[in-house]
Amino acid sequence: MNITKEEIGRGYDKIAEKIYVSEGFYNEVLDIELSFSGDILEAGVGQGVILKNIGRRGGKNIQSLTGIDLSDRLLEMARHNVPEARILKGDVENLEFSNSSFDFAVMVDTFQYLLDFGKALEEIRRVLRPGGVFIVTVPNKKWILFENYIKQRKNIQPVEDHFFDFEEMKLLLENHGFEIAGYKGADALRFYGWKHRLDRMAAFFLPFLRKRMKKIVFRAINKK
Repeated sequence: MNITKEEIGRGYDKIAEKIYVSEGFYNEVLDIELSFSGDILEAGVGQGVILKNIGRRGGKNIQSLTGIDLSDRLLEMARHNVPEARILKGDVENLEFSNSSFDFAVMVDTFQYLLDFGKALEEIRRVLRPGGVFIVTVPNKKWILFENYIKQRKNIQPVEDHFFDFEEMKLLLENHGFEIAGYKGADALRFYGWKHRLDRMAAFFLPFLRKRMKKIVFRAINKK
């Protein structure tokens, strides 16, 4: 893709106020981790909603919160929403942090817009401590409603999505030194709103449905 990081940042500046994902989805993603603690990095911090949620969940067990993004406007919003965090302009494919700086790295609705997936995973692994946890979501091209979704969707992002299936993302993580410690489906199987509880119930009793939901959430361990 012939686009620069500066162009991506400016693209997100233009849509910063339009970006919205429900609090329910964020909670569904973060529920994959029972205990946030130590030093936390969110790559693609956006408006800061997830980082604030992590800080609330971890409480006194959190040592530091750090968020990076390419968009100046999103960084302003994140600084306002999470004043206790260190919010920096940064590129996940070239992280300006020392080796083994973080206990957790989180990337929600960001990975699919990167230009170099392998480089990003190498950088995340480098800045994670041994045994550190990486939580990442990807859009699922084996979602039950995927074909209808593709026909109807209107992408406002400056970068086009890359869609993954479970095996593809699992292999990508494992090939870059991560061990899959858990996964779940999120966002939708067929329903949104209160009916989504039916999706979650179905996935609980029929685990194969976790790989057919709109998003897949991975909890991966840095093996180094």
